[in-house]
Amino acid sequence: MARAFVDDRWLKNDEDGNPPSRAAKQSLANAKDPMKANVPDKWRSALYGQGSRWRCRWYTLRDGKRVQKSRNFAKLRDAEEYAAAIEDDIRRGKYRDPQQELRIFRDVASEWTDGKMDIKQGTLGRYRRELRVYINPKWGDRTLREIQRDELQQWVTQLTEGGYPAELQDDRESKPLSPRSIRNIVKVVMGGVMEFALEHGWIGENPIEKVTVPRITQSDDDMVFLTVEEVELLAGMAERAGRPVDGLIVRWQAYTGARIGETLALKCGDVDVDSRRARIRRTWTDDGKGRLVLGTPKNGKPRSIAIPRFLIPSIERQMEDMGDDDWLFRAARGGNLWTNTWRTRVWRKAVRLAGMEDEGVTIHSLRHSYASFAIAQGADVKTLQMQLGHSSPSITLNTYTALWPERLDDVADAIGELRAEQLKTV
Repeated sequence: MARAFVDDRWLKNDEDGNPPSRAAKQSLANAKDPMKANVPDKWRSALYGQGSRWRCRWYTLRDGKRVQKSRNFAKLRDAEEYAAAIEDDIRRGKYRDPQQELRIFRDVASEWTDGKMDIKQGTLGRYRRELRVYINPKWGDRTLREIQRDELQQWVTQLTEGGYPAELQDDRESKPLSPRSIRNIVKVVMGGVMEFALEHGWIGENPIEKVTVPRITQSDDDMVFLTVEEVELLAGMAERAGRPVDGLIVRWQAYTGARIGETLALKCGDVDVDSRRARIRRTWTDDGKGRLVLGTPKNGKPRSIAIPRFLIPSIERQMEDMGDDDWLFRAARGGNLWTNTWRTRVWRKAVRLAGMEDEGVTIHSLRHSYASFAIAQGADVKTLQMQLGHSSPSITLNTYTALWPERLDDVADAIGELRAEQLKTV
């Protein structure tokens, strides 16, 4: 049976094997200074009065060998509670070597980023920058054991109000960060490192999970536009909540702009991987009686959408050994996926796991995010209308007008440059 033991480091039996008397123990317990306690030398150990009095020790296996572990405590009660917890963890198979909790956060973070082989270099660069600028100045030299929820929550307050430790250029004073930046730093990067430690068994729980971050406030009419990093976070959480295909469903919507009903209504025959096109012919729609049925796309017309090259390998795997009439995104047994079921079982869990439940993120946010990505890369209104399936360019323009402010500034600057250039020739 698993056992942990509590020893008194200060007291010992005398040469005849007699334990310390009750009077000696009581005198030591009542003394503020152990050296002034009425304890005869015969019962004083070589460590008497040095360090913490109580030691919890237990045994574990390392490389097939029995190894003794120990931890010291100032109070007997704390040592006994720790021993009980150790015994319980050993019995339940949840024991972790406390030495693993002494790993330095900075080193763990480096292991985490070094293992990020499946993300873009730009994303990896952002992770490393946020570690260097915002996270490591506060937590880099701490052990995993020292990183606790209460202090993490205080750190979030500092990020919100300013005055947090940071590695900024020219010794600039740290200023308040936006709610979205805070969530990326705390939930995505810091949380990712701690989740990495949890998966390796170095800590018992991820303290970031219960840390609250500022809510991204918005009016009812505002749309949520995700960053690429946020899309990838949601895709990863969808895979965690469901299956690998669920992450692909998230990426498909965010990087093609297809609606969820259109996405889940796709069949393998609708996709041409050679031309990187998918034909949107149908969608899941409510029949007015609370039942989902196949119908035409929202504007009543089929359309062809472009597929980003990086998605093609995943789509090809989905189509492997499938016929043209098989669902592209299908249930485990091959049938279709229902939009409401997917929303409940996968999407909502993914949003919660990503820490975005208070940010107004919906499935349709993926479609909005596609529009923001496309516009940022120079897509014109007509091209975007064709990809999104709007009935007219005016709908596209009215919906996403706010995403073009930088282009308007560029035009204004260009006109100023044109004027200045032509006036030189007058």
